[in-house]
Amino acid sequence: MKIQMGYNLRTIKLNSQLQSQIKSTGVYLLVPVVNFAVSIFSTPYFAKYLSAEEFGQFGYYNSITSVIGILFSLSFNTYYMSVYHRVEAPERKVILQSITLFLISWNIFFLPFAYYVIVLFIKYSGSAIQIYPLFAIALAGASIGIFKFFLQSDFRFKNNAFLYLLIVSGYRILSTLAGIYLVMHKSLGIHGRMLGIFIVEIAFFVISLIYIFRKGKIKFDKSKLSSAWKVVLPLLPASMLYVLLVSYDNFVLERINEPKEMGFYNIGKGIAYYVYIALFPFYQTFETSIYQYTIQKKIKNLKKIITGLLLMVSASVVIFWGLSGFVINYLTAGKYPEAVVYANITVMTSGLMILFSINDAMINALQKSKSSLLINAITVIAFIFICNIAATHFKQIGVAYSTVLGYVLLIVLQSVLIIRTMKIKSGLKSQ
Repeated sequence: MKIQMGYNLRTIKLNSQLQSQIKSTGVYLLVPVVNFAVSIFSTPYFAKYLSAEEFGQFGYYNSITSVIGILFSLSFNTYYMSVYHRVEAPERKVILQSITLFLISWNIFFLPFAYYVIVLFIKYSGSAIQIYPLFAIALAGASIGIFKFFLQSDFRFKNNAFLYLLIVSGYRILSTLAGIYLVMHKSLGIHGRMLGIFIVEIAFFVISLIYIFRKGKIKFDKSKLSSAWKVVLPLLPASMLYVLLVSYDNFVLERINEPKEMGFYNIGKGIAYYVYIALFPFYQTFETSIYQYTIQKKIKNLKKIITGLLLMVSASVVIFWGLSGFVINYLTAGKYPEAVVYANITVMTSGLMILFSINDAMINALQKSKSSLLINAITVIAFIFICNIAATHFKQIGVAYSTVLGYVLLIVLQSVLIIRTMKIKSGLKSQ
C-alpha cells in the first residue's frame, strides 16, 4: 500500500512538472509571436515616414553601438549566465549586485570617452553621417540598456516564463510604439525613431535596478568581481570580434558612399532579421538544457535539440525565400522592392546566427573562452579581408554574401572545437 501511494505521489509530481513545463514553453513561444506581430505592424509605418537614407543611417548607428556595447557590458552578462547554476541563490545575488555597481561606475566614465572617440573617427574618416544628437542618443541608450539582459537571464533560468515575456516583448512593444508616435505625430524622422528607443531604455533601466537591488542590503564583493574578471577577460575581446562580424558590413557600405543603396540593404537585412527574432526564443527555450547537457556530456540529448533547431532554421529560411517579395512589398507599402535581393541573402545569416548561438552556449558551458577568442579572431580577420574584396568588385551584393561566408567559417571552427573538447569521434556510439 505504501509503495502504491509513493508511486502515485511520484506520478502526480511528474505530471505536475510536465504540465508546468508545457505551460512555460507555451508562454516562451508567445515571445516570437508578439515580437513578430509588432514588427509586421510597425514596419509599414516606418517605411512610410522614413526615407531609404534614414534606414541606412539607422543601420549604421546600430552597428556602431553594437561594437561599443560590448565595452559597456564588458561581457559580464555572459559570465553571469555561466555561473548561474554553479552557485547558490544568495551568492548569485551578491555576484549580480557587484557586477551591476561596477558597470554603473564604469559607464559613467566610459560613455563620454566612447562618444569622443566616435566623433574623432567619423570626423577623420570623412563620413557624412550625422553625429549629434543621434550618436549621443544611441550611445546613452546602449550604456543603460545592458542591465535588462540580467533580468532576462534571471527569469529564463528560473523558468519564470511570464516575467520573461513581459521584459522582452514589453520592451519591444513600448519602444516601437514610442518610435511610431514620435515619427508620425511629431514628425521627428530618424530622431524620433531613436529617441523613442532611448526613452523606453530609461524606463527599463530603472526597473532593472529595482529588481537587482530589491529586498535587503546592497552588497559589493571585490572578490566576486575579481573572480569574474578572470573569466571575462578572454570573453571580452572574443565578443568584440564577434560583434565586428555582425556589424562590419555597414562600415564597408558607408565607404561605398551610396546612401540610398545602403538604405535598401538595411531594409532587406532588417526584414530578414525577423526570422532571427522569430527563431531565437525557440533556441532560448532550450538554452538552459544545452548548458546542462554539455556540462554532463549527454550527447544524445544535445543531438536531439540541435537537430530540431537545425530543421526549424532550414524550413524558416526556405519559407522566407518563397514569401520575401510579397512580405517586403506589404511591409514597405511597395516603396522598396530593391530590398528583396538583400533580404534573400541576409536571411541565411539570420538562420546561421541561431546555429552560432547553440555552439556559443556549448563553448561557454565548456569554459573554453580562450579557444573561442582564437576562433573569433581567425574568423573576423578572414571576414574583413573577404568583405573588402567583395565590396570592391560586387558592392552591396558582395558584402551581403560575405556575411554569410563569415558565419559559415565561424560555425565550422566552433564545431571542430566542441567535437574535440567533448571527445566525440565520427562513427563512435554516442552516450
